[in-house]
Amino acid sequence: MLSISPDVVRLAPLREGGKLPPWAHDVLAFVSRASAGGETVELNAKVETMTPAQVADRIGISRATVSRRIADGSIRTIKVGNRHRIPATEYERFRRELMRSVVEHYADDIEADLFD
Repeated sequence: MLSISPDVVRLAPLREGGKLPPWAHDVLAFVSRASAGGETVELNAKVETMTPAQVADRIGISRATVSRRIADGSIRTIKVGNRHRIPATEYERFRRELMRSVVEHYADDIEADLFD
């Protein structure tokens, strides 16, 4: 099995100055090995997700707060059975938005501490 994370692809797009990046060479080598062995290759993509508890731990907020944000639509989720899963891209978007609002909320206090 070959796994390539989205971060690797973002860091090295498909064409770098006309050359294939290392991850693309890995894909080609994997397909070549499988083909030589008479295997069929199936390519699948899956969305990297996190549980609400994982999001709460990473951001440093309560699980209940994450649940409230899911309920009010602030955090978009994918339902897996009856469970919410938060795509990694949605986690990043929410984290950036949360940090921006914290900075805006405390900007005057920070400015006063720095310049008074």
